Amino acid sequence: MSSYLRTTNFILSRLVILFLLLLFIPALAQDNAPILLTKLLPAIEKKFDVRFSYTPSGIKDLLVEAPNEQLTFEETLNYLKTNTPLEFKVIGERYIAIYTSNNSGALTICGTVIDTQTGRPLQGVTILGEAASVSTSEAGTFQLSGISYGEIIRFNYLGFDIKKVQSDYLTNKENCPLIFVAVGINFLDTVIVDNYIAKGIRKNADESVTISKQNFDILPSLVETDVLQIAQILPGVESTDETAANINIRGGKNDEVLLLWNDIRLYQSSHFFGLISALNPNLTDEVIIYKNGTHPKYGESTSGVISITSEETIPEQVTGGLGINLISANLYAQIPASEKFAFNLSGRTSINSGIGNPVYNQFYSRIFQNTIITNLDNDTELGLRSSNENFNFFDVSAKAIWDLSEKDKITFSYLTISNKLDFTELFVALDNSSSNQSLLKQSSNVNGVKWQRNWNSKLTTKINWHASNYSLVESTTDVNTEQTLAQENDLGETEIKSEVSYLFTKGFLAAAGFSYTDTNVANAIDSIATSDNVLVRNAYFLNAQWKFNNERTILSAGSRLTSYSELNETYIEPRLSIFQKITPKLHLTLTGEQKNQGVLQFTDVENPFLGVENKRWILANNVNLPILESQQIALGLSYKKSEWVLNGAVYYKKVDGISTTTQGFRNQLIDATAIGNYDATGLEVSIQKKTKALSTWLSYSWAESNYTFESLDLPSFRNNFAVQHSLNLNATYHYRSFLFSLGSLFKTGNPYTTVVADNEISMVNGEPTINFNTPNGATLDPYFRTDFSAAYSFKLDETFSGKINLALLNLFDRKNALETYYQLQQDGDGELSVNKIEQFSLGFTPNVSFQLLF
Repeated sequence: MSSYLRTTNFILSRLVILFLLLLFIPALAQDNAPILLTKLLPAIEKKFDVRFSYTPSGIKDLLVEAPNEQLTFEETLNYLKTNTPLEFKVIGERYIAIYTSNNSGALTICGTVIDTQTGRPLQGVTILGEAASVSTSEAGTFQLSGISYGEIIRFNYLGFDIKKVQSDYLTNKENCPLIFVAVGINFLDTVIVDNYIAKGIRKNADESVTISKQNFDILPSLVETDVLQIAQILPGVESTDETAANINIRGGKNDEVLLLWNDIRLYQSSHFFGLISALNPNLTDEVIIYKNGTHPKYGESTSGVISITSEETIPEQVTGGLGINLISANLYAQIPASEKFAFNLSGRTSINSGIGNPVYNQFYSRIFQNTIITNLDNDTELGLRSSNENFNFFDVSAKAIWDLSEKDKITFSYLTISNKLDFTELFVALDNSSSNQSLLKQSSNVNGVKWQRNWNSKLTTKINWHASNYSLVESTTDVNTEQTLAQENDLGETEIKSEVSYLFTKGFLAAAGFSYTDTNVANAIDSIATSDNVLVRNAYFLNAQWKFNNERTILSAGSRLTSYSELNETYIEPRLSIFQKITPKLHLTLTGEQKNQGVLQFTDVENPFLGVENKRWILANNVNLPILESQQIALGLSYKKSEWVLNGAVYYKKVDGISTTTQGFRNQLIDATAIGNYDATGLEVSIQKKTKALSTWLSYSWAESNYTFESLDLPSFRNNFAVQHSLNLNATYHYRSFLFSLGSLFKTGNPYTTVVADNEISMVNGEPTINFNTPNGATLDPYFRTDFSAAYSFKLDETFSGKINLALLNLFDRKNALETYYQLQQDGDGELSVNKIEQFSLGFTPNVSFQLLF
């Protein structure tokens, strides 16, 4: 009880500190509180007997601190010029004209939209900024004020998302630019919440969430926009081991999440063995996340989909940047070779030295704890033991974009990811010496080609081919004897997909498609194959979306049929999403789906090598590894009023066909072979409030998830990935060119299995065995972490700008337990004991980055 009270007091005290900090941040500028410029100008007019001329809509939301009363009129004008994104021009003796500047702050943009298929101006195109919109005239022209510098402007036509352009390319010059668009059938998702949870995140009518990289603000703990870590701020999306790559959605394992990059499945998604996303954020355009109600074009996932796309438009000019932080350096460029062809390049590499590097040291301690790398005793009775490690990673991506004609677009995507660890152990004694060299190489190579043709304003077709290869090699060599023990896990996949979309009416879109996927997985020890399996899938899908009743009702219904030829199995997977606007402020959404999955991941908890990367890809065989089947239904609600937004959802989910051999048990089930299921029932709620400068949000999720294995003595117990309560509180504050973000995450601890007190070891069939209590019958201490980040953006000249980011992860350096398990241990006298092993989270980890953009 005293331990519980101490934990509770600690959490309450940190939450009090957090709330005080949240109150303090906006108070930083309260010494001279900002006021609306529209309220300040009349006072200046009265004081100096002058008159200002301006458009009220252009300055209605601008805040500024009142100037010192001792300033002269000229000094007051200079103060306003310095502290607002406006220009002030004196006309005569008493009149001053106020207008926007094209270099910073609010912009006025303009242009003429031209249809590439007809060469004529396009009327009725909606140009959408974050806070304003306008439609093109009969001549295809438009003008829009109140736009931020660098903001992404979206062009929409008849429900189509047809183009995105950065605002500074459209600034009001002597001749407004021509914007060429191809009217295709990329049916625009209906957005029900813009800036959901954070700026740049949208919640759609089908309950999917879209993250736009260009408009995204920083979040606590992030020094750059790591898309896989950003996904974890959504209610119901967790990482039970605090990594970027191992994402758990509504109680599911990480391999139950389908991760796509430009429609290509990724089987490796991280650097530093999970801590950093391997997807370079610089060329990421949008991320779509499904927790339920998934579009039937997506298969092979029972828990969710994360689809990441990079830019597919040809930029007006060369853009790019380079950056560095305490763990890696990166560069990227978007290069238009002509009006019809462009290529995008990006690369990132680790900063290899760990000397004095707090990020590297914390990452190193977190990943290699309780492994051979950090468990070596340097001093022994027999001699001296030392070790040396060399770790590095890199990723390179490229994309070519070719507008072959007014109707045809071809893109080629390539990505390579690599992690490599060399480890040498040296033992020196008086009479002998030995050396062991260990190597771990993890790499992925993916490439794909997509051809899209817009036959007319109603019909669009896509053909996609891609190949994905993943390899994990671990080896240990005894230098003295030259004996090598090695283990490999190789996966190769090729896929071809076709899709056709037809717009029958403005509110009715139908899509159908086919995919052929061939996946080969090989596992080997010392070059001797232990398994070599192939899984071929033929899948067909059909989906229809209706928008009617003035878009108050949106229905999306479809199905996917998947045939596994080797296993003689065929599955039908219905998908459903219904959106209903009850009032202008209240929306309800019902989603449901059935899905299956044949590519799985096995966790080798008894890895005889370095013990760092113990996950292996395997294929279902419908013998001891069935195809997973999932069913899920959810009801969602969204309510908006003024500056407040409330979102909520309740769901029920069940996944059949799971095996004890794939769940990573470290208790009495470590060698068990049983087939069963898990179910999950949950509630997810988020509340947010947004003002001009301050945005705060709180999210909470509750989940109850249990395994059921009927053949076991204890058939039902808690899911390994069950996080019962999770609370996330964040605040983001804008002040001029600065951005501050502070947040705290509190959640209940992960489940684990204890040993029987005073009877820890028992003999089973003559072998000593740990005597465990009920599987997952205990819970680790609550997880609590507070993070802070800040960003400063500045413009160097017309070509270059810069950004400095600071991130402080685990601000209070709390030691959060992530995992606890037990192993038998024998001392030099042959006495057996049970060793308790604990895994802990990252400690206080500061990081800073600098980016130079052009």
